[in-house]
Amino acid sequence: MNVAIPLITSVISLVFALTVLDQFLERKRPYQAAWTAGLLLYATASLLQALWGIGVYGEVVFRLWYWTGGMLVAAYLGMGSLYLHVPRKVGHTTLAVLLALTVLSVFLSLGVKLQGDVSLLEGGGLASVVPGTESGRYYPAYVGILTAVLNILGSLALVGSAVYSAISFARKKAAGYRVLSNGLIAGGAFFSAAGGTLERFNLPESHSLALLVGVVLIYAGFLRSREVFEVYRIPFVRKAKEAGRG
Repeated sequence: MNVAIPLITSVISLVFALTVLDQFLERKRPYQAAWTAGLLLYATASLLQALWGIGVYGEVVFRLWYWTGGMLVAAYLGMGSLYLHVPRKVGHTTLAVLLALTVLSVFLSLGVKLQGDVSLLEGGGLASVVPGTESGRYYPAYVGILTAVLNILGSLALVGSAVYSAISFARKKAAGYRVLSNGLIAGGAFFSAAGGTLERFNLPESHSLALLVGVVLIYAGFLRSREVFEVYRIPFVRKAKEAGRG
């Protein structure tokens, strides 16, 4: 498989995560914390895909990839978007449920017996589909149900939030960059969600490319959403300068 694509995706996701974390440390907004978590998961899953591509095989790599990318990325990105549109109390309650499901996902993804040998994936990309077997999936159906719930609800929250915001700004005749930024985020979320679908059809190359396009569009939308585009700064540079002056 092409190792460069997931590796680039991982680097972009990590830089994006540091950008949002930098803002969270300054503003302490809960949506920024959720997005930071989601982007770190995005970066980790893509890195694991790249490591598999260069021959770092093993069941642990597969399980960690499934847990981070297969189960949780969409959920935490969607959680961040949900915080922007609901009362904080509702957001906190939803986050508590998500944290409980996250704990459950750890036990399921890392502890449940797999229904196939992950060595069958060696030489190709990581996928939850067991090639050439009747079972079809590495994880039992009940794990797949939880994965589907987390992905569907997370994707709906992420895409729905961006589409709703874009339409609202368009109706209010707000600045064009607001509509554009949310349109980019919605498009990126769609590509990321489509990547998960492609993975389930055992198309790892298309899956990796969709994830790269997705995070690039979301990051572009995030940057364009700034009140003044030029205020963007390299993460933590300002804090480092302030510490140096001190």
